[in-house]
Amino acid sequence: MIHIYPGMGANHRMYGPPWDELEGATFHNWPAWKGETEIAEFAMRLIAEHGIKDGDCVAGSSLGGILACEIGKHVPLRVVIPIGSAVRPEEIHRLISALRPLFPLAPLPLLKALSGRIPNDLTRMFAASDPAFMKAMAAAIFRWDGLADNVPRFRIHGRKDRVIPLPPGIDRIIDGGHLIAMTHARECVEALRQHSALSPSDP
Repeated sequence: MIHIYPGMGANHRMYGPPWDELEGATFHNWPAWKGETEIAEFAMRLIAEHGIKDGDCVAGSSLGGILACEIGKHVPLRVVIPIGSAVRPEEIHRLISALRPLFPLAPLPLLKALSGRIPNDLTRMFAASDPAFMKAMAAAIFRWDGLADNVPRFRIHGRKDRVIPLPPGIDRIIDGGHLIAMTHARECVEALRQHSALSPSDP
């Protein structure tokens, strides 16, 4: 099973075709926020509510990748796959760190300033998202202690990402920005399909 999570303010519609070609993948929405204020706290809810088990794979974009990393600290996964995401808070652009108290008030303008063109679908997802959840997670990211060294990971990242500028240790670099899961979906899907842990021949 491959569990895939969206970015902050997005939902499963972030993963349109050709993501549906990825065998064994489930594209989750964020569950209704219940007041969680820490990444670990929310990750534990995802594990319980979405039935994440030993040997599963968990992927995610941006916030989804961060939560995938945290899930990998609590469940022995085959691999964690951050897509345009961070494995520690220090990788996030310092402007976002400085302006994080304002981010929940105007997430799209700030994201646009750092990412460039935003797909219309994402604009509609933001409009329907829970601002209290975004505010809580935006603050929680910068208290997060990052991915544990012993968790297997396969990182996919955009060369032009200005939200999380290209960090070292990337396994597959794609010539795009922060929203590669949407703007370069085919390349992301092919990268996942070529990874040994996600081979269609595996059980």
